[in-house]
Amino acid sequence: MTQAKPKAARWSRPSPNSGLMWLLGIVNRWFLLLGLPVLRRIPFVRDLPLVHGYFWVRGFDLPATDLRQLESAVNSGTVAFMGPNHPEFGTDWMVDKEISTVVAPRMASWADRGIVAGAPRFWGMNNLVANDGGEAAKDYSVEWALKGEGVLLHPEGSVRWTNDRVHALFPGIAQMAMSAAERTDKPVYIVPIVWKYRFVRDVSARVHREMRILEQGLELPRGDATSVSRRFHALQVNLLASRMKRFSCADSTGDFFQRQRAFQRYLIDALEQHYPTESVDSVDKRIARIARLIRTELSSATADERAILKEHLAMAEEAKRLGEFTHDVYGSATLSQEQLFESLKRVRDRLLRRGWKNAIAIMMPRPFGPRVVHVGVPDAIRVSSVAAAHAKDYETSLLELTRARMQDKLDEINARIAPDVARFSHPNPFIGTS
Repeated sequence: MTQAKPKAARWSRPSPNSGLMWLLGIVNRWFLLLGLPVLRRIPFVRDLPLVHGYFWVRGFDLPATDLRQLESAVNSGTVAFMGPNHPEFGTDWMVDKEISTVVAPRMASWADRGIVAGAPRFWGMNNLVANDGGEAAKDYSVEWALKGEGVLLHPEGSVRWTNDRVHALFPGIAQMAMSAAERTDKPVYIVPIVWKYRFVRDVSARVHREMRILEQGLELPRGDATSVSRRFHALQVNLLASRMKRFSCADSTGDFFQRQRAFQRYLIDALEQHYPTESVDSVDKRIARIARLIRTELSSATADERAILKEHLAMAEEAKRLGEFTHDVYGSATLSQEQLFESLKRVRDRLLRRGWKNAIAIMMPRPFGPRVVHVGVPDAIRVSSVAAAHAKDYETSLLELTRARMQDKLDEINARIAPDVARFSHPNPFIGTS
């Protein structure tokens, strides 16, 4: 007898409540991001836990030219699909909300289905669009954008939570913009937005604290508490050795990044013996397709099969994790405090999930100290209805242009704040070491 597959959950159309969205904007600004009015401007007092916001944002650096660019592309007379870079899980939601409060108070925002499912009525009133809605969710988003209210999507496909790199984009933002362009005479825009978090003081003590938590939780040797860079290097090296042992992979020669790549190839090659996929030039896509095949089989597997499939899924997730700390992003002469923060938080998210403290640290990561959010808005991209209707390659070109403009603006921000970042950066221990 064939076991019937469970029915997919029905996607729920949001029911936005303007009053609730306005109230959440106020709560978000003063209690989660910036801290209490007046008190947040008083030295010493502003850094008290009950005064500074949960995400400890000392200020927003949004230049007037960038704000004008944003307001000209997102208003009642345009159809706007906003695409931010999202360099940090958790805080990014709040920055999204702050931006919407400024230019599009009733903006629809896409979110992971797991988030929306936790409180569907509440999030529906806040106009969150669960990403498992397929064509219905896309149709709703296009409809909402055509009203001039704006839609925000997280366009990065391979999410790595990096401050300095914009990774490959999902096609949804281009597809929805093209669909809207065929249905209106109003100007339709893809509106790229980027931001960079910068600590305003030395947070080495908190970096050491986080590394100690990871060392204890992952049963790794205790590192050198006198040096941030040496301890970070040792943590990563010991973690690599531990994970290779976990998946029965023999160590190889070369520096840290070469050994890590060899481990990743070992995992992918082993998985492709069971889950052959179409040849693609992107390692990320290969891993994603394998993981998708495994999850599909898990949905109808027997108890005995599930144990094997779960182990294969763990291998796929490890292969993905190994691609998040790579030489092309972390191979510079120095490592910034921001890079250390994002790397440590990723390790905790991927590997240390037991217990309520870790659950909170993953879902609502506390920063290591006060920060400034540097926001940049590249030129918006006007979407042509003619090209949308006839050009097969138009979607690809829109995504490439969007990503290029996002990275250029991010590079511009980094160049502007480089002296402030360099003040608290550390020599990169992975350069010239094994």
